[in-house]
Amino acid sequence: MKPVYFILFSLSVLSYTVAKKLNPAPNKITKDFQKLSDEFIHPPSSSRPGAYWCWLNGDVTNASITHDLEEMKAKGMGRAEIWDVAAMYNPGKAYGTGPEFLGQQSVKSIQYALSEGKRLGIKMGLIGSSGWNAGGSWVKPGWAAKALYYSECKVKGPLLFSDTLPFPSVPAQCPKDKNGRPVYYKEVAVLAIPDNKDRKIVSLNDVRILNKNFNGKILKWEIPTGNWTLLRFICSNTGQHLIVPSPNSNGLFIDFLDPDATKKHLKYMLDRLGITTDNAEKSGLTYLSFDSMELDEATSWTDSMDSIFHDHNGYDILPYLPAFARWNLPGGNDEFLSQFKKTVSDQLILSHYITGRKFLARYGIQLVAEAGGPGPPIWNSCPVEALKALGNVSVPRGEFWIRNRYNIFLVKEIASASHIYGLHLTDAESFTTWRRWKDAPHDLKPYVDRAFCEGLNSITMHAFANTRPEFGFPGRAYHAGSDINPTTTWWEDAKPFMDYLSRCSYMLRQGQSVADIAYYYGDKAPHFFPELQGSPDRTGLIGLSFGYDFDLINTDVLLNRMTVSRGKLILPDGLNYKLLVIPDKKDIPIAVWKKIERLIAGGAHVLIQNSSSIPQHSISSDLVNVSIDAALRKLSIAKDFTGDADKLDFIHRKTDIADIYFVRNKTDQNIVEDCQFRSTGKQVEFWDPVTRQQYLIKTSETSEGKAKLKLQLPPNGSCFIIFSSQRRQLPGYYVAGSNSVTQIKGPWTLSFPRHRGAPDSVKLDTLISWTDYPDSGVKYFSGTATYKKNIAISSATIKMDSLVVLDLGNVRDVAEVIVNGRSSGILWTYPFKLNIKSYLKPGENIVEIKITNMWVNRLTGDMNLPKGKKFCQTNVPDITQDRSPVGDEKYHVQPSGLFGPVTIEAIQYKSIR
Repeated sequence: MKPVYFILFSLSVLSYTVAKKLNPAPNKITKDFQKLSDEFIHPPSSSRPGAYWCWLNGDVTNASITHDLEEMKAKGMGRAEIWDVAAMYNPGKAYGTGPEFLGQQSVKSIQYALSEGKRLGIKMGLIGSSGWNAGGSWVKPGWAAKALYYSECKVKGPLLFSDTLPFPSVPAQCPKDKNGRPVYYKEVAVLAIPDNKDRKIVSLNDVRILNKNFNGKILKWEIPTGNWTLLRFICSNTGQHLIVPSPNSNGLFIDFLDPDATKKHLKYMLDRLGITTDNAEKSGLTYLSFDSMELDEATSWTDSMDSIFHDHNGYDILPYLPAFARWNLPGGNDEFLSQFKKTVSDQLILSHYITGRKFLARYGIQLVAEAGGPGPPIWNSCPVEALKALGNVSVPRGEFWIRNRYNIFLVKEIASASHIYGLHLTDAESFTTWRRWKDAPHDLKPYVDRAFCEGLNSITMHAFANTRPEFGFPGRAYHAGSDINPTTTWWEDAKPFMDYLSRCSYMLRQGQSVADIAYYYGDKAPHFFPELQGSPDRTGLIGLSFGYDFDLINTDVLLNRMTVSRGKLILPDGLNYKLLVIPDKKDIPIAVWKKIERLIAGGAHVLIQNSSSIPQHSISSDLVNVSIDAALRKLSIAKDFTGDADKLDFIHRKTDIADIYFVRNKTDQNIVEDCQFRSTGKQVEFWDPVTRQQYLIKTSETSEGKAKLKLQLPPNGSCFIIFSSQRRQLPGYYVAGSNSVTQIKGPWTLSFPRHRGAPDSVKLDTLISWTDYPDSGVKYFSGTATYKKNIAISSATIKMDSLVVLDLGNVRDVAEVIVNGRSSGILWTYPFKLNIKSYLKPGENIVEIKITNMWVNRLTGDMNLPKGKKFCQTNVPDITQDRSPVGDEKYHVQPSGLFGPVTIEAIQYKSIR
């Protein structure tokens, strides 16, 4: 006999039973809970995933636009983000080259796509340039990205100097005139410093500012006695151009520190599209997006930087400029450079993100942005304090990659920003990879489930390339991404996967996140969490055990948004924390310490992990110099979730009507685990986001007052545990007797589609991987092949009160089960099993199992074939070398097919209420 929880938690076998309400006149809470239940089953369009819709080389047709959008709609997507971008690879220019981005034809195509999106009910976005980041051919040097450059020369006095100064070197790509000078530059300062071999400035009074002595050509100065260094500083263009724009669409980056540049850029785009404040609502464009801030290494500058710096810091920047020329200021350069970097961060956030958001809001258009990195070691040049940047856009976006050598996983930081700034949505560029056509939905699931547990609730898949039949299969593709579009092998079976993403996104938008700890991450720029990308697992806090959750907070939120009430730290939208943690950091401003003092006086619990850092020891806290765990124990704050940290992960959200926990199995094994939840005294339900089924679950209460239950989850499985006050009748199942299990053995008939290199059919006495079959056409086959078998079912099995479960065992990669000519379901992740009873008849039954694998097998086989004999067609070159040991490896065949063991199991049950 199998345990009761096997039936409750690991079977994707039951047709959904609509919950019956005990109260015939439901109140508002009951109605709200029923809506939550109904929309979990049928998620609204707003929670459905979107994608970077790659218009490769800007080359699209109206027919391909309509085809793509209709396919997105049919497979359960809800959003498309137009991305004019280079295909990167275009051998022989055989894969199309389109018009200039926002040229006449480009505008017509975008407008057509927006109208088609409106027709289909798909939310439409547009990336704010060709390629990325913000810029284009319309950006002139006067409002393009700028930096500070300098030249240096030596002079000796006493002497009446009247001569030119060497012109500072600028980047090779900086726009220049016919004489090789920058088209745009502005004199910033000419400084004279007493020369010394150590390049140390003894006093700032020694720095002579000679701006009035220099007319832009000739410096006239009566040099005092001694050796002097002359420094000439100019502001000029970095010359950084768009990253991977379509072939006819290159242009300069805008000046991200100039708010007028942001407004000019956005206005140009909307004007070209014919969008005004009057007609924007009817245009079909709902948001514009900016990608990650990937800047060339330079000292960021803008025309008014001297006044910007003075407004931020209260002193003149000019005497401090030698720090950028490898001179050492009195007392060192660290304090000045720290203040300068914070000024750059604040100015970029104001000029680009806040200005952009407010400008677009006039049109009713949102700004979505990857405003928070990634930082080091991916991009050392991203200049922002991430939380503040993310908190000042409409929708903050991160990114996570599949088996990337840097383990890029930028979600927790994004979710924290969304929470502490009250933004509701946490989006991510999802499933990015260089592993082309290798990863099926069951491979992607562990990564997105980790992201969900870190706070993700909006998916933007990377990427969905515009599809054109003339480019074959797997077709034209961008150089990175999981290639989720109609040319992927499993597209026809994609909807259950999209439904899963939609259900999880919907549920994780409900109410507010539950986190006990607000963790102050310091006051510096640039700043990211984690400070270095690269953790292969969820990033936590030192000294905090699994079972608690936290949000990062920054200086802005702590000073301007956080208050205290009844011992809890409160944000304006009601989000609250039980403990504020001030870690051992040197970059804590006096204003923060003063706010901490006020919070403690108001009854807040604050852990100060290094009491010696408190200025003048003016703050008294009962929680000092201990770990976060120790502080939580002292405050008697129990874990929100208790389970095996090596196997499980979780996130908790709370609404007015329910506590919602998402729990995932981190392992590739079946697990049975005892779990405890801090929510008690309510009805508890188990909601399966893969199958949409909902069950009543019985719990017991621990001596600490927690709800205790046993979870069995399949490999990489997940579930929602719902605590509510509602009493509903739901199906619950347990084993009433011994189960009858019959293994379906060979021979099997395995049929292949024609013209794909494999024979029409083969006979298999035992189930093996296609890659182990001696025929090369089978070994290298990619696509969908069909297993067929007749099975006998007795009348008694049909009549008895039981489930009849078909268990496929192991599958690579996606399966559709057809019984007697009727589809009984698509299986894309473990457990590969379903209830087929309603499709059976007494006697002989024809069972067909369609298995779909990935393109990589056929691509691997094609590497051995001459041109003209290959079965696949794509612009992406063969991957013949390993890029890294963690997953970016060369093409090779992957196990494919139905592995079994395939069984039929009759499970007797009776319902419990």
